[in-house]
Amino acid sequence: MYLWQLTVPVFLQLYDSGVYSAAAIHFVSGELPYKDFVFVQPPGILLIMSPVALFSRVFGSHDGFIFARVVSAFVTALDASLLTWLVRHRGRLAMVLAGTGLALTPVAVFFSSGVRLEPYCICLVLLGSLRIFSSNGEDGELTTKSLAIGGLLFGLAALVEFWAFFPFIALMTYLVTRCHKRVLIFIGAAGGGFAAVALPFFLASPNNFVSEVFVEQLSRPGGSRSVLWRLIDMTGLSGTSIAPTAEEAVLAFAAFSIVIAFAYQQRLGHEGVDVFLLLAAPMTVIGLLAAPTAYTDYSYFAAPFLFGLLGISMARLEPAARRLANSVPISKTLRKFVAVLSALAGSLLIAALVLYVTSFYSIGERLYGTSAGSISQITSHIPAGSCVVYSEVGVGVLANRLQSSNPHCPSVVDPVGVSMAWGYELTSPAPGFISTWRAYFRAAQYVVVENPLIGSQFNAGSSSYRSLLPWNRSLTTWFSNHYHLVFGQFALYIYEKNSPA
Repeated sequence: MYLWQLTVPVFLQLYDSGVYSAAAIHFVSGELPYKDFVFVQPPGILLIMSPVALFSRVFGSHDGFIFARVVSAFVTALDASLLTWLVRHRGRLAMVLAGTGLALTPVAVFFSSGVRLEPYCICLVLLGSLRIFSSNGEDGELTTKSLAIGGLLFGLAALVEFWAFFPFIALMTYLVTRCHKRVLIFIGAAGGGFAAVALPFFLASPNNFVSEVFVEQLSRPGGSRSVLWRLIDMTGLSGTSIAPTAEEAVLAFAAFSIVIAFAYQQRLGHEGVDVFLLLAAPMTVIGLLAAPTAYTDYSYFAAPFLFGLLGISMARLEPAARRLANSVPISKTLRKFVAVLSALAGSLLIAALVLYVTSFYSIGERLYGTSAGSISQITSHIPAGSCVVYSEVGVGVLANRLQSSNPHCPSVVDPVGVSMAWGYELTSPAPGFISTWRAYFRAAQYVVVENPLIGSQFNAGSSSYRSLLPWNRSLTTWFSNHYHLVFGQFALYIYEKNSPA
């Protein structure tokens, strides 16, 4: 289904995908994040994408980005498979509900068609969980090797995205009750793995590493701030035509909580995974609700734990539901008819969901997405090897115009991160922020931005948005005197530096 999604002609939302792809290419080219360019994420995704970045160096960043999208499609599908395997001890009903739910939630399609952090983080979290809850470890003594490998995988997951902290705390809490002091092996392996990989990046630029990875990323506000909006996002349907209202989202989570309460009333065997998911789901949801910033795509991180908990809860209630159904005096023929009708309805529903989610793209993506026709204009107007500065580096990746033959060309992969470093999301642009961009423009031959030079605001539809670049009067005047427009249409404007007089 996800591979099919890659064939659907849509507008691509490139910002985050472009940042991670471009940063990985610069990394394998010998540039270090935090030291040579701003990167407001842990370094894990750069290491994961390094093989794809090497492919890009040989075959071009355009083909490398396509390769990265295919890899992401497989990893997102793998997440659904890993979750299915994690809940296998509760039988087919739990496996079908958990795996199918995660695979078909519309927000998953958003990740399967780009390069994002969440699928890779979730993959490592689920692999670590499976290592702990192996067939030998579910009831018996957990080996030191299992605890160490499980902890290491969680540490690597945190190197991709800090959201791994919540399932880590949930699993650690469960392990305290099961193996007591030996939980320190799990904690030590997680912390040691994180520190060992992060240490070289920290030593290369200690101040920038701490500021960009921890301070700027964890303290910035933004996104949907309302708790009710975040609950809507966590249904996985936000931005679609069937998105619930705030009231419906609250009722859905309330009903879900009641089902869980009934399901967990009785004690059953093999409860390790059940307890882990019972802890991980609310911890992750509360973490997302309480976080200083939240965006719609963050909801994918809660999805595996919510769908896993749903599958396990329904499986725990299945025997009681079956006894209740058998107590109803219905003929055998009618029971078969109802079973066949239910199976047919379920199959049609799944088919409809597949058709729907593979064409799911939010209005925001259609507003800010970039078409293939626009990308070709960059290739036509900018010679290979030119020094180009982008406000959205993904277009440069797709146009094979990312890397420059000029060793002094600045590597600007994340203008949002640059603005965060200067507090631009909260205040007027600082003089140093303006000077930073002026230095970028002085070194560049071309500048590609998503909006024309009309000040610090630009219009998209009926709304107005702040530009990522500090277009005050001074910078705008300087830029206008040194650059001229060579191509412009909505979401793509190419400027070339004026020839010396």
